Amino acid sequence: MKSSISSTVNRRRLITGLLLAPVLTVFTTGCVTGRPRTATGPLYSALLVDVEPVRAKGIDSYADKIALYQKRGLAAAYQGAIVSGKGLPTLTAEIHSISFGSETEEFVFSMGTNRPNFPRHVSITDWLEGYAVIRQGGKEIKRVKVLASHQTEGRRQWSMADDEQRLIELTRFFADRLRDEVGD
Repeated sequence: MKSSISSTVNRRRLITGLLLAPVLTVFTTGCVTGRPRTATGPLYSALLVDVEPVRAKGIDSYADKIALYQKRGLAAAYQGAIVSGKGLPTLTAEIHSISFGSETEEFVFSMGTNRPNFPRHVSITDWLEGYAVIRQGGKEIKRVKVLASHQTEGRRQWSMADDEQRLIELTRFFADRLRDEVGD
């Protein structure tokens, strides 16, 4: 009698495990891939970029570059979700601070000389901080803090020519992060 009860319990565990496996797989997959973006219909009537907080820190000409690339990044992230004149809310990306990190070396082998024997592996982390502000009818209806950290890696010495490309990548990453944080 004891073996038939044990067999029944084992079958129940097996059936329960088989039934829960698809649920756990869907849940785990959903956690890894993140939330889906809204693909149908317009969401906003305009996308705006406010760089005045950065400009106030004394980087006037650079603030203009940030605004230019941020507008491009937002347009790419929200492609097909903008229709002007529909009475929809506006989305403003307020940029409050930017920080270009310095390169950090990894695995430099000098073997008694001042020069590395192997190509350097460098890692550079840049940050862009701000807010996503949704307004409708002149009133702020939602404000979400956004912090984007973008890491560039490679086997090269950083140069001033990389600044432009790093800014483009950082603003595009910020736009994608903004959309994820807002939830649309």
